[in-house]
Amino acid sequence: MPCRPPSVPMPPPSRRGVVLGLGAVALAGLASPILAPALAEGGVLAVTAKGDLPGFLPREVAPFLAIVMNTAGKNTPGGGQSFVAAVSMPEGPDGPASDRVEWTFRLNPYAAGASRSVGPPRSAGGRLFGTHRLMSVELRLYRGGRYQAQVFGQVEVQGGRRDADLQTFISDMTRRILDAAAQ
Repeated sequence: MPCRPPSVPMPPPSRRGVVLGLGAVALAGLASPILAPALAEGGVLAVTAKGDLPGFLPREVAPFLAIVMNTAGKNTPGGGQSFVAAVSMPEGPDGPASDRVEWTFRLNPYAAGASRSVGPPRSAGGRLFGTHRLMSVELRLYRGGRYQAQVFGQVEVQGGRRDADLQTFISDMTRRILDAAAQ
């Protein structure tokens, strides 16, 4: 792969996975009622997200989470768990999906807004060094429309698709919720 200068933005690494995930959700939504129970039995969970995740537009959060969770779900004891991004809002015409995981992101207070700084402007510094934000995360698991398990965590993230700390945190939370549900 040819090297690009750091000033040229690289495309997101897994665009194909997002398109495939959205296509699978659309296919599941259009499938006959006979196929819907088969998908639920195969261990497919819809992924929904509430709150702001740094570095993402609201519509990009659920597909990103589903891609990272699929990788983590295969590496857990029991494995075989599949995650698919919810197409629209968590609540569709029939209400929320019966088999789902709900992510809730809350940015913790940030005290650096009124402090003085010496050096490049904050916007330039943020682009060069990254702005790390502490956030609280809650993950809930529902199966058959019934609450099953919940896990909490806090992480300091820069945000965006390439944030290794964020991806590791999502994988850890996925393993924790699947372990909690198995007990």
